[in-house]
Amino acid sequence: MKRYKRIIFYIAIIFTIIIVTGCEMKEVFGEEPVVPVSISPSPSIDKQFRVVDAGPDYGGSLILSASGNIDSLNPYFTKNRHVIYIASFIYESLFVNSAENDTEPWLVADWEHEGFLTWEFTLRENVTFHSGQEFTSYDVRHTLRVMENSESPFYYTDILKDIEEIEIISRMRFKIKLKQPDKSFISKLVFPILSQSTEFGNQDIISGTGPFCFESMDENTINLKKNEKWWYEGLPYLNSVIFKVMPENETIDAFQNNEIDIAFVKNIDFSKLQYRTNIDYQVYPDNQFNLLYVNPKSLFGIENRQEALFRYIAYRIHDMNLGQVQYFEQYGGSFIDADEFRDELIKSGLQWNDSRKVFTEYGRSLSTLSVLVPEQDIQKLHTANFLVNILEDIGIPAEIKTGTPQNVIRAIRNGNYDLSPVTQELKPWENLEDALKRMQDDLGYGKEHSYILPLYRNQQAILYKNYIRGEKKSSFWNPYYGFHAWYMPLFESGE
Repeated sequence: MKRYKRIIFYIAIIFTIIIVTGCEMKEVFGEEPVVPVSISPSPSIDKQFRVVDAGPDYGGSLILSASGNIDSLNPYFTKNRHVIYIASFIYESLFVNSAENDTEPWLVADWEHEGFLTWEFTLRENVTFHSGQEFTSYDVRHTLRVMENSESPFYYTDILKDIEEIEIISRMRFKIKLKQPDKSFISKLVFPILSQSTEFGNQDIISGTGPFCFESMDENTINLKKNEKWWYEGLPYLNSVIFKVMPENETIDAFQNNEIDIAFVKNIDFSKLQYRTNIDYQVYPDNQFNLLYVNPKSLFGIENRQEALFRYIAYRIHDMNLGQVQYFEQYGGSFIDADEFRDELIKSGLQWNDSRKVFTEYGRSLSTLSVLVPEQDIQKLHTANFLVNILEDIGIPAEIKTGTPQNVIRAIRNGNYDLSPVTQELKPWENLEDALKRMQDDLGYGKEHSYILPLYRNQQAILYKNYIRGEKKSSFWNPYYGFHAWYMPLFESGE
């Protein structure tokens, strides 16, 4: 009996400890704005860490990743998008992409236009380069001339072809007259401004006007330090930004191991991220969009047939099970199913053989359509397989043909295909209509007589450690938007 009493006594003690410990943990972690932070390696059992956010405070370092060949920190010479991300901390532009299809003034204080043809700009006062030189209209003119000799894929380097005249009115005012009106002109003025003292062709480190200055660089690390004389009063809060150079496939592990503060992910189920308490995240469409290119001399080259094809594909596209992508909705509710698609093809002049469940033309069987894709391109092969299946569902034979990426482009330009899934990049200064027109010109064959159906855009997410505070409004063009006002709250510890 005494043995059982001792057992009950010990159980009571254990429950008392659990209750007391639970109350203490609730007191430490249960009140806002105090939030737990996952620290690796784990602290000793008698010590817990917390973040106390009393508002913006100065200090701390932001640790980011950079991948690929860091060929030059001159934004007009690099081919590496990660270098453009680094450059966004050092250099500034007249306007910024604050969100997709949303442009806001930055180094420009005011502007006006006459019929979108003549544009006059007034620059911000008291802006200086890291070298100490004053920022003026002459630096803008110099940068435009640098762009003329650049082959950068990240900025609208053909801008001078659109300009009739650049007039310097004063050190802080200038005027640009275009050859023809352009309503979206300011969306093209998002290029980094260089000092007029910069020599043409200089690929070395260049002075910018941004919130961080270049400090040092080796093969593994790029160090930036706070610009103490930045024009935006009181900012930035962070003391430094460190870019660690690493292969792109290692960034997620580095993020998980607390080696970097921010990471990018693609092609995952983003909904699972909402259950992570130690991170913040934002999902946004990337700049690659997927389309279907139609040979104007193929079976679907007749306009009413390609229109029917596009409406049918739009109806069936969810059968591809692409997951979290952004579909283009050109056809709204005017989709057509398989039976309606057959009816449209019959109206276009094809005959339906009900016994064989196939279409014929002039009494002959249709030739098998070729769906041309680059070999080993899994995403396009998936789209091609989808197209073959939905065409065979309505009685049109089709097959997949593959080739090297170069041979596929050559075949499209020569018209040796029927259908071809194509991927293109949307530029920061373009809307979809502009991108489609550029695509017609790039591919060459058929041009305005060819048909293109936008299908979908992939999405990606940016992951932030939850101790990074401040506005986060990421887009592909500017994933670190608002970084100049980010801060890190205080760390405290307690027994």
